[in-house]
Amino acid sequence: MIKRLLRQPLFLLGFILVSFLLIGSILYHYIGGDVLPKTELKYDSDGMLVGKPPFTPLETKPLGTDNYGYHLWEQILIGAKYTIGAALIIAVLRVLLSFVFGVVSGTYFKKGMEKLSGLIDSIQYVPISLLAYFLLLTVLNENGAIGAFEYSFAERVVFQIVLLTVIAIPSTTLLISNETNSVWKKEFIESARTIGGNRFHILIKHILPHLYPRLTIVFIQQVVSALLLLLHLGLLKLFFGGTNIQFGITGNAEDFLSTTYEWSGLIGSTWRYLTITPWVPLSPIAFFAVTILGFNLMLQAIKQTLDREDSPGTSRKNHFRDASLSVPVPKDEKFEFIYETELHEASNQ
Repeated sequence: MIKRLLRQPLFLLGFILVSFLLIGSILYHYIGGDVLPKTELKYDSDGMLVGKPPFTPLETKPLGTDNYGYHLWEQILIGAKYTIGAALIIAVLRVLLSFVFGVVSGTYFKKGMEKLSGLIDSIQYVPISLLAYFLLLTVLNENGAIGAFEYSFAERVVFQIVLLTVIAIPSTTLLISNETNSVWKKEFIESARTIGGNRFHILIKHILPHLYPRLTIVFIQQVVSALLLLLHLGLLKLFFGGTNIQFGITGNAEDFLSTTYEWSGLIGSTWRYLTITPWVPLSPIAFFAVTILGFNLMLQAIKQTLDREDSPGTSRKNHFRDASLSVPVPKDEKFEFIYETELHEASNQ
């Protein structure tokens, strides 16, 4: 499957887009030290003031600056590893935990999952973004009374990742459980049962190899889901790693800043400037859209590859290996009909 994916232009394009942003962000962290340039004022050759933040992309390349004079390109480059990295970690945890729960429930607790499926389906109609918002509000927001966070950066990140993982496990578990249950009903599984394979042996040798390719689809779907959830939280002023609240003289919150420069935080903190300085919010929005596009391109390529493997006329080694039975092949030996032999002996008598 991997060799076929590497020949898919869609997969290569999506992989290159995502890898370029993620690897570039990591390299900038270790090589450039995550330095964030700042342009406060601009003067001409005569020392006259000619501009102040925010600067457009034409004035300060490549993407301009925000209202504080910080360069947007470096902010996006710094935040890429947090945005993409968080989505990848959340997706991995979701798939791993849901895979264990889904395979076990789809194999040993089929009736129980049938009863719980209605409840889990109804839970999906609950807005996950609002649920996550209320659970994360007191953890990620800076405490205005003391002017600092109540929890450390590591504690905030771990809590947010765990919460965003847990809230998606029921639906993902049901998805994998249903897929596992459908594989158990296939003909090659019945053939394996006929030749004496027990449930655990069939699960390890036949069910799991059949599920592994499908997990790649679930994984990328969960990555996109995690990215969108981070975006929703960002629009609600809850940023990954914490929200730094800037209070005015009157004590009211005037600005919300991201502590990590992750993209949902950049979007949420600059969204109100869309009509005034459109390049400020549109820059992280564009990179967010490109990242989601990259994952969707990989997803479509994987689906096409699996569809070709499952289509009639193409062989899937695991499928036909599992479905085959050990039937002895007749050898080219001499034989005679018993009935004709008995008649010949009777005529001689």
